[in-house]
Amino acid sequence: MLRFLLISLWAISFHSFSKTLIISDSHSVGAFGKELVKLIEKDGEDVSIFAFGGTRPVDWVQGNNLTWGYWEHHTGRLDRRGDNRATPKLEILTQDLTPNRVIIVQGTNMVWRKLTSSDQSDVQFLIGQVQKAGAECVWVGPPDLNVPTLENEEGVRSVQNMLAQESQNLGCHFIKSWTFTDYPQNKGDGVHYDAIPRIGKKLAKKWARGVHARLRY
Repeated sequence: MLRFLLISLWAISFHSFSKTLIISDSHSVGAFGKELVKLIEKDGEDVSIFAFGGTRPVDWVQGNNLTWGYWEHHTGRLDRRGDNRATPKLEILTQDLTPNRVIIVQGTNMVWRKLTSSDQSDVQFLIGQVQKAGAECVWVGPPDLNVPTLENEEGVRSVQNMLAQESQNLGCHFIKSWTFTDYPQNKGDGVHYDAIPRIGKKLAKKWARGVHARLRY
């Protein structure tokens, strides 16, 4: 009986101090983010998510102001949405929230132009901030997209390769979302799964379940 109580207290203590921080772009403002948070919370984790539409890694480094909508949620404490607010710096978030794990959902907004050395440095900086905080690092790459031009297709591949390589080099667990998602042709806007008529939210939730299944527990 005493052993059972000790094990139960350990389990409660473990879950009470297990915190996941998620930073993301517009994908997580919609059904994907809501489903991913729900799944992680069901695992007993406290989750803080900051999803800001239009963000690239640089925005989480510099704290740039964006106006494409955001969602902020903290398990059992706060849930709010808005349109105009400065993106919080990851460096500050890790200091304030002391997460055990940080999930970075970034890459989609990097495919529309050629990558620069600054893009690579921003990715390295974010991963470094997670490691400096002593948290597990997870980078979720962009899902399958329907981009309009060959140049954009080349941009998608460049972003995929760069993120995968930098994550591998720096010891951040990388999830290749594009390998288990499929954006239907000639539907939606080619980027946001929620924009796909009738089945968009279903596909977004399926993506979230795929990401959750690839997390390390």
